Amino acid sequence: MKLILLGAPGSGKGTVSEMLMNKLHLFHISPGELLREEVRKQTTIGKEIAKYIEKGELVPNKFVVEMVKLEIGKRKEFVLDGFPRSVEQAEEIKDLHVDAVISLEVPEEIVIERFSGRRTCPKCNAGYHLKYLPPKKEGICDKDGEKLIQRKDDNPETIKERFKIYHKETAPLVDYYTKKKMLHKINASLAPNKVSAAVLELLKKLKH
Repeated sequence: MKLILLGAPGSGKGTVSEMLMNKLHLFHISPGELLREEVRKQTTIGKEIAKYIEKGELVPNKFVVEMVKLEIGKRKEFVLDGFPRSVEQAEEIKDLHVDAVISLEVPEEIVIERFSGRRTCPKCNAGYHLKYLPPKKEGICDKDGEKLIQRKDDNPETIKERFKIYHKETAPLVDYYTKKKMLHKINASLAPNKVSAAVLELLKKLKH
């Protein structure tokens, strides 16, 4: 199956993607990760991408689309995580013949709760959540006793801004795929295992 997974930051795209990789053996493609990897390896395309990132500009479509297509190659089954991000990109990947687009729907206040409760160990990068995954000792990493920190982009103001940008960019995309009768909405405000189960149930129906 060829899938597109859409969802605001904090909607659980990573968790659902991992489940699709493990249960359905779909090849996972996250353009954000691909771009960072190219920059890290300092490839020719990576150096070009870095110029845009350094200026705080969006990486042009041609780079992103080209990289995604190269990564897919001849694979018949994959999940595109958070891509396309615009109608223009959607038009450019029509030749991939995607089967379905899953939109993980979650209210802003739940995303804020998810992000603002996150804490990270600065030493070993272990992740915690004040409500859902607290450390054994408050504010301290279970593994190495380091004081946990909150990342800058996990504060409510930053999250609100990211949420706003996402909806502004993605609203036209939701309309685009709805008109093509490809869009399926999933309630992503539930517990991760329930969201994953709902996605699997949907895919089962689509196959029949």
